[in-house]
Amino acid sequence: MKKFLTLTAAAILLLSCSESFLEERPNSNILTPKTAEDFQRLLDNFEVIGIASVLPQLASDEYYIDSESNWRSANTATERHSYIWDTDIYGGETNIEDWNLPYQSIFYANNILNEIEKQAIGEIPKEMQDVYGQALFHRAKANYDLLKNFSVPFDPATQNADLGIPLREDPSIDYLVERSTVKACYDHIFNDLERSLQYLKYWGPLPERNRATRLATYALLSRIHLYRREYDKAEQFADSVLHRYDRLIDYNTISLTSSTPFTRTNDELIMYGTTTTYSNSAQRNRTETVFVDSTLMKLYSEDDLRLSVYFDKIAEHRFTMKRGYNGTGLAPFNGLAVDEVLLIKAECLVRKGSLEDASELMNRLLLNRYRTGTYEHEQVKFSDTDNALNTVLTERRKELVWRCLRWDDIKRLNKEGANIVLSRILDQEMYRLEPNSSRYVFNIPQDEINRSKITQNIR
Repeated sequence: MKKFLTLTAAAILLLSCSESFLEERPNSNILTPKTAEDFQRLLDNFEVIGIASVLPQLASDEYYIDSESNWRSANTATERHSYIWDTDIYGGETNIEDWNLPYQSIFYANNILNEIEKQAIGEIPKEMQDVYGQALFHRAKANYDLLKNFSVPFDPATQNADLGIPLREDPSIDYLVERSTVKACYDHIFNDLERSLQYLKYWGPLPERNRATRLATYALLSRIHLYRREYDKAEQFADSVLHRYDRLIDYNTISLTSSTPFTRTNDELIMYGTTTTYSNSAQRNRTETVFVDSTLMKLYSEDDLRLSVYFDKIAEHRFTMKRGYNGTGLAPFNGLAVDEVLLIKAECLVRKGSLEDASELMNRLLLNRYRTGTYEHEQVKFSDTDNALNTVLTERRKELVWRCLRWDDIKRLNKEGANIVLSRILDQEMYRLEPNSSRYVFNIPQDEINRSKITQNIR
């Protein structure tokens, strides 16, 4: 509760609103915005709403630490323990933002939805509909972020029994909620996203790329269904995006030397999105202790412009990540973009056997990623499904690097028998993460367990 009160006070300062906009109260209903402008100002503030967890990046295989001493020098226990997939990734640390900040988004969304519904007589007022839809989107996105990180990978056979997350719908903060089932959580997420489509005003993307639009909702639905291995639906929602907005950046027009090659309003961006911040997951990391995974770097050829656009070479065979689609800041990009949607579409095409269509999509993407004159349009021509799927998944790994998506991909692919084993070496000691291990599910912070008495995950 004190955490939320502190955040609310910060929101007041950040938004420079009147005293009546956000009133501190001892128990519940802290937020009391009144107008559509009030709601929009809150939804536009990414210091308050929309921040995703970076734990999937800390645990993924996209980086390495070259020595035990450098590993021990990490700023937090969470960074150290996530790296070796320890039983307790927080090492006794409390106030974990990867749990708290998504629930902060849900808290503000619930208050916005509640206040708008109070003003409704039969239906949501027209002037409130867009912000109402945006609040539904943010609540769904935050719940999905929590669910995929703090619950087992989706399995249709066990979803009615698997524990999900506490679903908070009431705008107050002084009540406790048990963990719902995975099925109930996804039902809630999908209901929010489907309802958001009824109210969102814009197809988008908007020039600032900072607000939820119908395209953002479709892109998020495509991402979620891919994670659930529901490829027909993932393709359907990818089409809903690509039929309306299908712009790719020609990387031949991007600076190869700039540390910030992309702006926050670039053409491929559907909606801005960022994560919690840790040094080991930071872009532009200059500690010389964390480097992009060497196996990943070997996937890029010399003519692949992503090699220079995405990465800085700081020493022989050592690379760090440049700023991504966020444009500013150091936290990984976790928003929604056309390249991700296109790759979802290509994978779904391969899985249903439409190899020629998948080839065309991949050629279109890669023509915009390779140095002019070095990529032949027919270079990708799929002849069998296994080779095609391997190619698409490899390009997905190369394209969507440092976006907190690799961890989710490993989980879903291992559910299908990919048998991906992760390993770390620190001063000759080997750490391994076996496929479908319980350690793919992050443990809930202990201070939350102490407060709410909900069931802890087994790692």
